[in-house]
Amino acid sequence: MKYIFALAAALSFSSLAVAQDAPVIKARTMVKTADGVRIGFIDRVYANAEGTATSVQIIYRGRFVSIPAATLSSGEKGLVTSLTADDLKKL
Repeated sequence: MKYIFALAAALSFSSLAVAQDAPVIKARTMVKTADGVRIGFIDRVYANAEGTATSVQIIYRGRFVSIPAATLSSGEKGLVTSLTADDLKKL
């Protein structure tokens, strides 16, 4: 019985740790590529029914581009996407 309790506690703590590592995604946040190239500021955040961000809209090179939220992580000053500049050109 104590093994089940220990497993349940471990799972709840790991879920809490993952939730704390999630980036804060909000409008007017700077987004850069992994190599430090500035993409732009978030114009709009799109979310699902639960309120979790699914994608963000950025004006990149004079056009609106939607970047999947799953590619974003916290950076030193803003957010960092795992997409490259070439990937952004294809969006």
